[in-house]
Amino acid sequence: MLRHPRRHQRGNAIVEFGLAYPLLFVFLSGMFQFGYAFFVYNQLQTVVRTGARYASTNDFDSASGGSTFRTQVQNIVVYGAPGGGATPLVKGLTPGAVNVTWTTDAAGIPQTVTINISSFSFYAVFRTFTVPNKPRATFIYLGQFISS
Repeated sequence: MLRHPRRHQRGNAIVEFGLAYPLLFVFLSGMFQFGYAFFVYNQLQTVVRTGARYASTNDFDSASGGSTFRTQVQNIVVYGAPGGGATPLVKGLTPGAVNVTWTTDAAGIPQTVTINISSFSFYAVFRTFTVPNKPRATFIYLGQFISS
């Protein structure tokens, strides 16, 4: 008598799983995408803060109009070295996406340095995310000003 009711329930678990799977898949893939997007944004935030910290203490040569300074800071943000590199710290990040701006006093001496990513897109399996004008970091300039 006990075996007879169980025979009619065979396959119920597979049917229930088949009904629940689409919901579980959507939920888990959404969690993965959110987690990956958060991870990439955290990487961007870390390299921007590192670049701003470097820029706040690096020498500023006024003879070049800040172009050498800007290039070195962009390379620090993207490659982790002022001279550049081959592999970016964040996949897909290029020096062209890194904005380096500074405010100056009346004598042309930098007061603050701001670094931000102008536009960055990354692919997270099912969707492409774009981060416009973020993250941003501003530090007070403490480096040496070299005038010509």
